[in-house]
Amino acid sequence: TIQSEQYVNLHLKPPKMHIEEMPTLKLSQSSATTFKRKRLLVTVVVFAGLVAIIAIARSTLLSSALAPTGRTTNRGVLANRDVLSMRSVPLPSGTRQLVPNALPKGADMSLFARMSTCKCCKSCGICPKRCGGMKRSVVVGAGVDPTIQDRADALLASNKVLICPAIQTANLAEMGPEIKRAMDGGADIIHWDIMDGHFTEKLTMGPMFVKSMRKYGITAPFDVHLVADDIVDHLVKEFADAGANYITFHPEGCKHLDRTLSMIKDMGLKCGLVINPGTPLSILESVMDQVDIILLMSVNPGFKGQPFKDITYSKAKAVKEMIRQSGRKIRLEVDGRVGTKNIEKLADMGCDMFVVGGAIFNSDDYGQTISQLRYLAENSVSVNH
Repeated sequence: TIQSEQYVNLHLKPPKMHIEEMPTLKLSQSSATTFKRKRLLVTVVVFAGLVAIIAIARSTLLSSALAPTGRTTNRGVLANRDVLSMRSVPLPSGTRQLVPNALPKGADMSLFARMSTCKCCKSCGICPKRCGGMKRSVVVGAGVDPTIQDRADALLASNKVLICPAIQTANLAEMGPEIKRAMDGGADIIHWDIMDGHFTEKLTMGPMFVKSMRKYGITAPFDVHLVADDIVDHLVKEFADAGANYITFHPEGCKHLDRTLSMIKDMGLKCGLVINPGTPLSILESVMDQVDIILLMSVNPGFKGQPFKDITYSKAKAVKEMIRQSGRKIRLEVDGRVGTKNIEKLADMGCDMFVVGGAIFNSDDYGQTISQLRYLAENSVSVNH
């Protein structure tokens, strides 16, 4: 203090810092650098912790959203080919649920397919043996409630004669109420004819109609008949996401028949092939082990006012024999001018699933018409013997 006062009084500058005092200055700079590094490290740690918390919360929410009751049913190998990788999540029942861990760009959560645990390999739902002895732990997506799909599968596997009103002949301005009236009248399945304007000249409905009916509260099985050319595989994904339970298509509009059938089955839906009046039955020989439905067209699709083609009777009889020889449960469906005048004979030839349009929706009493159609079909020679 005395020295400082002397320097001030004498107007002299303090002496310059000696070299031996420099380490003190260097230590001070090092402390500042260390403080900055520590502050950066704390920031990084806090940020990493927030990211980890968000990831854990997201994983928990995803698992909660996808985790069902854990019940199992025999449904076969079901897997989504769009899923890039999967991780196993234990369920309360001891089964395993495969949850997608990485998705392609633009993939939708609702497109996740049904996953299952294999009885032979006990690990994943994609069994290389396709042994058929799988038990599904959960249905993930595909746009339809698993309860609806289970009922739809059980209905198809039953021995019941199935009446399927064709929705395109109804009053589309009241589609929801029309479907409800048909189902209340005793209908089993709602049939959708989806025409793309290329395979036929007519353009009908897209997947948003099916999806809107699911949102409306319709729980009836949906049988989607794709009358399309070249874009069948694309439409399969769209309608599976919308809520279809059965999807049938024309071999003439498909590039790779086996691949498309496998795609539908891998999505957990029932698949089928459509045979036009001019399509040879030989095309069925190589896919009898895959199809769940064979749909015979008794008219050419897409044209109004056509008469019922009598060749349908002999084709139905021939297809029924092919089904018998296959040893599998395959539904024989018929579509086109089906009504009270011919349903009994069609049942005699082996048909057990009937698409009926105007005969139902143009009648005054849907329930009475459906009951009459069912009575005629169930009392045929083929059904009783």
